[in-house]
Amino acid sequence: VYQPHLITAEEIKRQIEAVGFPAFIKKQPKYLKLGAIDIERLKNTPVKSSEGSQQRSPSYTSDSTVTFIIDGMHCKSCVLNIESALSTLQYVSSIVVSLENRSAIVKYNASSVTPETLKKAIEAVSPGQYRVSISSEVESTSNSPSSSSLQKIPLNIASHPLTQETVINIYGMTCNSCVQSIEGVISKKAGVKSIRVSLANGNGTVEYDPLLTTPEALREAIE
Repeated sequence: VYQPHLITAEEIKRQIEAVGFPAFIKKQPKYLKLGAIDIERLKNTPVKSSEGSQQRSPSYTSDSTVTFIIDGMHCKSCVLNIESALSTLQYVSSIVVSLENRSAIVKYNASSVTPETLKKAIEAVSPGQYRVSISSEVESTSNSPSSSSLQKIPLNIASHPLTQETVINIYGMTCNSCVQSIEGVISKKAGVKSIRVSLANGNGTVEYDPLLTTPEALREAIE
């Protein structure tokens, strides 16, 4: 059972084959047959504009941009599924998902939906395994006949942690000079909040911003 507006049978087949299992579509999905009256109704139904903003009132628009941290993405297919699902929503103007940064930047109509609703929409995307949190701020751009402004609205940082911690095994350290050298170099990298290197344990504990760097990038920097 699947939602055809979020994913196709062919895409499900490709995902099964991607993990090493042969797959084929045994029964093609049935397409809805529409009568003349149904077709006429569809013609008269407002649809989402490709420009994202043309369906909004010309006298007032309210666009905001929010960044989500998404855990649970494993491949490009996850990225495409999330982008495809969110882009079909009429109040979403654009979405850019980054597998490397585990993030999604969504531009949406703030007068129609909240970041919390968008968060739940991402979590609901098949297979429903994504853990989503909202970043520290929402940028809001409002345009009306009397004003045009850019606001930064702080959210509750305590409920939306901005940093994560990773432990990286480090081989080849022989003295405190190695420790100081690694700490000095890594602490200057973008997104690194702190680093503690242990010569005795042969590892380094790094606190970092997942929107700016990844454990893999940090490991490569140490090597």
